[in-house]
Amino acid sequence: MKLVVAIIQPQQLPAIKDALKASEFENMTCTNILGTIPNVEEHHKFRGVGQEISLFQKVRVEIAVNDESLQRLVDAISQGGRASGGFGKIFVTNLADCITLATGKSGPGEI
Repeated sequence: MKLVVAIIQPQQLPAIKDALKASEFENMTCTNILGTIPNVEEHHKFRGVGQEISLFQKVRVEIAVNDESLQRLVDAISQGGRASGGFGKIFVTNLADCITLATGKSGPGEI
């Protein structure tokens, strides 16, 4: 089992959701996060005081997947991400176990 985490720009989320749905991945967790963008800083004035902005809005998408579906999932995220700007990163980590709270069952079949 793997845990796939994609860090994307907010405007990319609809295209990635569509690509995931077309590839039959319907379960995901999305979180609004802040992150840096290399070599980008913005300067704004708020009530006459200068502000340096170095943290920008991003979305973290997490999906647990069986090993045999991993490449199809990565391809779907990549396709949606490229179609909507091409920004972001995909991280893949090993997932030790998945346990369903209602039944107590565990293992790859519970994803």
